[in-house]
Amino acid sequence: MNDKDYLAGLVVTVIAAMDHLELPEYFSKFSNRIFGDRWKFGLLVLKEFLDMSYEDLVKVLPSMRGVLEAGGAPRIPHKDTLRKFSGRLPEGLLDRVIGETARLLCGPDVIAAVDSTGFSESNASRHFVKRLKYFGTEDSVVRDYAKASFAADVKSLAIISCDVVDSHTHDVKRFAPVLESAGRTGVSISKVVADKGYDSEQAHKDARGILGAGIETVIPAREKEPKLARQACRTVPKGWFRRLMFHDLDKATYALRCLVETVNSMVKRKMGDIVYGKTLASVAREIRFACIAHNVRLLIDSGLVRI
Repeated sequence: MNDKDYLAGLVVTVIAAMDHLELPEYFSKFSNRIFGDRWKFGLLVLKEFLDMSYEDLVKVLPSMRGVLEAGGAPRIPHKDTLRKFSGRLPEGLLDRVIGETARLLCGPDVIAAVDSTGFSESNASRHFVKRLKYFGTEDSVVRDYAKASFAADVKSLAIISCDVVDSHTHDVKRFAPVLESAGRTGVSISKVVADKGYDSEQAHKDARGILGAGIETVIPAREKEPKLARQACRTVPKGWFRRLMFHDLDKATYALRCLVETVNSMVKRKMGDIVYGKTLASVAREIRFACIAHNVRLLIDSGLVRI
């Protein structure tokens, strides 16, 4: 299997996932019907997989015979065609495709690990940033980073759901939205594991309220250091679930939490850790397309999808 067949298989797999979701060939009744919308969606996933700009993708498309055959398009789309199409896609549609590709990878009784990671919104060199720090103008020139929260299956390493916000949002505030998105995928989640950054009594309650009362949460409780030297023990945290984590943490399950860090690394190493969108909405779409590309790559490499 050569690289061109692999890329064509990636696009075909995306189209098949959208076909399974019974999405129409054209999302809008005003479409000129020159290019199929599912094919254009697959091209946007391919763009993130190759970590290319719209312009570069359009330039290399003529050499990708398999990708062109998958779309059956009479000609190559203009870069603005793909850019405008991407801007019209709702987040809910991207989340549905992420969930569908994850559902094909995940088995029963999934252990979902939740964690967040940052994607830089600036491509400035380290030397440039260093000079800006010297003159005290770094904050006014260099853009901040976006924070993406992932719920990943620790066994298949598939991304079940994704949530993207700006960098000034605490992790625990995005715990419920990530689980809500994961719950809509149909993946059978039995346990949710996260690090101390998600330590909150409300987080345990949210997981059970969203995914069901039978869900087991494994989130270590923060231990407060004694204020006085004569205190013999550390302060026990408040809340029933937090006290349970304090006294009886499932260490074997918590040891699997580090696998979500592996997922973060896989996405960044293959698709890059820099996003180029100018708005939070466009950045969120880029990261979600990267999540789809990650899942489709796992589907192909695992042999679950033949190309």
